[in-house]
Order: sequence, then C-alpha cells, then structure tokens
Amino acid sequence: GYIMLRIEAPLLPVAIALIVGIAIGEWIKAPIVVFAAMAGILIITLFLRYHPRWQTTTILLCVTLFGCIIRQYQENNMKVCWPEYPAEWQAVVIDEPIEKTKTMTVDVLLANSRQKVRCHIAKSNDSQEISVGDGLILTTHIHEIRNKTSNLHHSTTRQDSNKIASDHLKQQNHSKNQNHSTFDYQRFMASRGFTGEAYVRPFDWDWGIVDISHLSRIERLRLRFMTYRSILLKHIQEWKLDKATEGVIKAMTLGDRSDLSPTVKTTYTQAGASHILALSGMHLTIIFFIINLLMNWRKAELISQAIIVTTLWAYALLVGLSPSVTRSAFMISVYALLSVGYRDSAPINTLSFTAIVMLIINPLALYDVSFQLSYVAVCAILLGNSFFKKVIPIEWLMNHRIVKWIWGITLVSLAAQIGTAPLVAYHFGVFNPCALLANFFLIPLATLTIILTILALTTIWFPWLSDLFVIALSFVVKTMNHLLQLVTEIPYSHLNFEPFSVVLTLFIYILMGFAFILYIKYLKMHCIIK
Repeated sequence: GYIMLRIEAPLLPVAIALIVGIAIGEWIKAPIVVFAAMAGILIITLFLRYHPRWQTTTILLCVTLFGCIIRQYQENNMKVCWPEYPAEWQAVVIDEPIEKTKTMTVDVLLANSRQKVRCHIAKSNDSQEISVGDGLILTTHIHEIRNKTSNLHHSTTRQDSNKIASDHLKQQNHSKNQNHSTFDYQRFMASRGFTGEAYVRPFDWDWGIVDISHLSRIERLRLRFMTYRSILLKHIQEWKLDKATEGVIKAMTLGDRSDLSPTVKTTYTQAGASHILALSGMHLTIIFFIINLLMNWRKAELISQAIIVTTLWAYALLVGLSPSVTRSAFMISVYALLSVGYRDSAPINTLSFTAIVMLIINPLALYDVSFQLSYVAVCAILLGNSFFKKVIPIEWLMNHRIVKWIWGITLVSLAAQIGTAPLVAYHFGVFNPCALLANFFLIPLATLTIILTILALTTIWFPWLSDLFVIALSFVVKTMNHLLQLVTEIPYSHLNFEPFSVVLTLFIYILMGFAFILYIKYLKMHCIIK
C-alpha cells in the first residue's frame, strides 16, 4: 500500500516573505518609499483577481515590504536620546541579577519611560542582595548600546565607572570572540528589547520605593510572576544540593542559568545537549502532557482546555516569556482552540501563524538565537514526522512498542539535529555527532526532572515528602550529568570549526530543501506516499 500525504500550510510562504522583508529592512532605510511601493503593488493586486498566481506573487511582495516597514518602525521606536550627563532614574529590577567578576549585571525597567536598561553595578555586599522586584534609585549616565569599546562615551569625572565598563567589556568581548567573530551585541540586546546600558559605581545607587503605575498591565503582570519565580528559586536553594545539580534544576525548570558552572555548560555543549538547559518547546510540551493527564475531563473539554492554556501561559510568564517558550505556548493555545472546535490543527500552518504574530509584535526577535533555533527545530520535526514517520508500517510498530519508542525518539532527534545543524554551525562553529545518542536518555531524564521538581515544590508544606522528591530529583540530575560526561569522552563527540558565513548557511539550507523535495519525489515514484 501507500501512505496518504498532505501538508496544508498556506501561511508558510507568508511567514517566509515577512522574514525576508525584516532581513532586507536592514539595508533599506526609506520607509516612505517602501510604503508608497507597497500601496502601489496593493492597487495592482486588485486588478489581478483573474490571475491567481500573479496575485499571490504580488501579495507576498507586499508582505515582504510590510516586513521592511515594521522593522524600521521598531528601530525608530528603540532610538532613545539619553542625557549626555548623569541623571537620576527610578527603576525596578525585572530579572535575576547575574554575578560577574567585578560587577552585578542587573536588568531594570525605568518607571517613567518604560525603557529596558542593562546595568552593570559594581560588586558589593549591597549589590549582591538585589533581587527581582526591588526598586532602585540610580544616579548614572545611561548610553545607547554599542558594539565597540572605543565608541563608548565616558565622562572624565567618572573614572571608576570607566574602569568597571572596561573590565566588563573585556570579559564580554572575550566571550563573544569565542563564539562568533562577528557577534552583533547591539542587535542581540535590541532583540531582547534593551535600549540602554549603564555602569554604576557603588555610591551611585540606592534602594527606593518606585511607582510602577506607569507600566503596562502586561509589564506589571510579568514583574509579579518574576517575583514568584525568585521565591521558587530561593526554595530550590534551600534544598542544599551541590552547585552542579542545583544549577541544572534551576535552568531546566525555571530558566535561571546564572548558577550554571562553566564545567556543566561545557559538558552539555560538547554532548549536544545544551538545548536541555534552555527552556524550549520540549519543556512546555512535557508540562502540557502532565496537565493534560490531570485535567482530562472529556465532559467539560472547553473548561479543561481553558485551564490548561491558562496554566501554560502562567508558566511562560513565570520563566520570563522567552521566544521559544512563547512560541510553544502560542502553538499549544492554537491547538487547544482548534481541538475544542474539532478542527484540523495543520501543524506547519500553526507554526507559521505563530511566527507571523511574534514577528509583527517584535520584528527584531528574528535575530534572537533561541527564536531561530526554536522555529527551525520545530519545522524540521514537523516535516520529518509528516514524511517519514509512516515509512515503517504503523501496524508493525504498534506490535513492537519498544521499537516504536526508539523510532519516535530517533525521528524527532534526527530531524531536529539535521534541521538546526547549519544554524548551530553559523552561530557557534560546532557540530555534535553524538547528540542523537544523548537524546535517548536525555528526554526521559528531563521529563523526570521536571515532574520531580514540580512535586518537590508543591509539597513544601510536607517536608518529609518534599525531601523524598528532592533525593530522587538529585539522583536523576546527577545521573544525567554523569551520562553526558561519558558521551563527551567518546572520540569525535564534538567537532569545533570556524563558524559558517551567512551565505554558506543559506546555501546549505537551499541544498537541504532540494534534497528533501527529491526524496519526496522518490517516495512517490515508488508508491510509498501519495
């Protein structure tokens, strides 16, 4: 027999056109001309209703020009004219501070202007006590974010601040050169919504009560959830686990990577398992299935799906609404809505829809590495599932459950690894041949880690029970760390090389697309799919 194959993704070309528009918007700096061109093409589109192919082409061209416009609009909105001299600012801490050698990296939101600023506060006993939700009074010079140290503007009266800035940038530039010689720090920070940066001396800041009424409801809600996250992180610290285990648990469940040691990061990177430490769709999918099992009310599907979606978005807020988590929460919400209406979910179409919405909200998210890897990985998995999951007859797999499980993990892991390999090579200059092997034990152990952490946190009112879950959790994480260490000891488990160029990366993806199409034609010729 053959396999029926159908992929419905009318929004995929629209998403691609929008991405192209945002990308080329970097070089096209004439918004009025672009807007006029888009208006002219829209008028032409109206006269092409009897020529659907040409009309589709003009519509996609309009979407491309729209991508240019929204990128330029956001860039203009993010240009802030900061004062040339130190000024007083009221700010609220919006993320967990990160301890550096000589500074504390503290992300704040200015109360009046609602601008996100990254502050590098000189390390002291007081600055080490800063936490999420704290109000700060800063007396400092905020400047726009730049890539080169030489371009930074410093006041001659702020010699101490200059020293902090110089030390920080040396460390920052060293880290960037290790990853990619052309790393664009300014663009990276812009994709995260930051518009300024400041270096603060020990006596240039103080605690204060900050009025946050000027913040939007979403910003206040996110801040409240980040405060809850800080409380949960403190509970995890009270478990008195070793630093390696504690750091992995915090990163995998609450997205806090500040306590990950360089050794742990290196082990996970060399084993091709660094995606486990960065919250992604996999983590949210695990949580979704856990909640779904608990809320499987067939007689009240609308209520159960509403509770599931609300819980997932609460978790997304709790971990800071990172691009990959937001994408996953958005996709699951669409699936839930479609399931209530008994409609086909069309995964590729849903993925394209979420990409379009997220890029319209924040066009510069396109340059966020987690955004890129998240969408490319999911797209590769969906295409791999659509075309290859039935190559082995389903009836045979149902009678061989272990083989079915192995085939499922192999398919997902291989599709994700192949799909993201060029992108990983572009950003990091590394390839992990043993990542497929690692995923066989990573996925079940990661699932256990998330479940046990939830159980340990929800049973804190029963210390004896919570302690049992913590002991089990510690064993699981230590086992995972040890197994990954063994993977890194395999010869050629990780290959380092010069990072790919943009042209080479795009060329490889084009070749992969053609190879994919040829393979599908081969399957159709042999009546494997239809």
